[in-house]
Amino acid sequence: MSSSAAASPPSQLTPPAATPWRIGPVDIIASGANALLHDAPSGAQLRVTGTRLSRDAHYDTAPRDARIRLVRAGAMIALRARGLYQLHASAAVDPRGIAWLFAGPSGVGKSTLAYALARQGWQILGDDGVVLEPKKHGATLHAWREPLQVSSWLESEFPEISARRHLESTNDPRKRIPMPADTARHAPLGAIIFPRRAATDALTPMSQTMALAELIMQSSQVLLADHETPRHFARLRDVVAMVPSFRLEHTQKQLHAIADTLRDAKL
Repeated sequence: MSSSAAASPPSQLTPPAATPWRIGPVDIIASGANALLHDAPSGAQLRVTGTRLSRDAHYDTAPRDARIRLVRAGAMIALRARGLYQLHASAAVDPRGIAWLFAGPSGVGKSTLAYALARQGWQILGDDGVVLEPKKHGATLHAWREPLQVSSWLESEFPEISARRHLESTNDPRKRIPMPADTARHAPLGAIIFPRRAATDALTPMSQTMALAELIMQSSQVLLADHETPRHFARLRDVVAMVPSFRLEHTQKQLHAIADTLRDAKL
């Protein structure tokens, strides 16, 4: 998922002092505790009022995928008003019940590493999204229910993919396939991992400043510049101050060694 500031939907949708925003094809106009979401392909709309979602024009007749897009985007905004923050990340829970968050842009290996851990008995909290709940002495991660998907290109590493090739989406350029995995509902956050593909393997500590900068990029609702922004930013800053962060440079080797790599971090 990628999010960025964008041109407004039609001018009649724009209230005074509003902030334009976009999640994929969904245009959002946020004003105070309220927002109007407009799905460009279908024309369907959804409203957010505080923590409540309500249907608007063309929603009931829109295709299912359009309604899913709107509800997903609306939930991100509604959760924010409750002090809960959706992150573009995957997460896995180790045998001790501690959650490890993998945050970063698409293509860095978040889902793949999470699935590699699932194969070794870890539980999954999310594939392309999780919900962060900052607390006084740490944070809790909550599940963001979406199927764990792995690229069919990794069949040589994960042979079980071959039996599920019929589930591959023909419209997905990454040729991802939903894979079964044990799931968790929530778990205390133990560490934040920022993975990137590299020619060598290394797990190195990150400064709080660098971790915060990267975490903000995967929680772009903080850029909405509404009344929730100061609290949102402060909570992300608090989390990276309380929870260790690491840069994980990884090769294909980590698809089979990732549990040992994280265990060596000795949280």
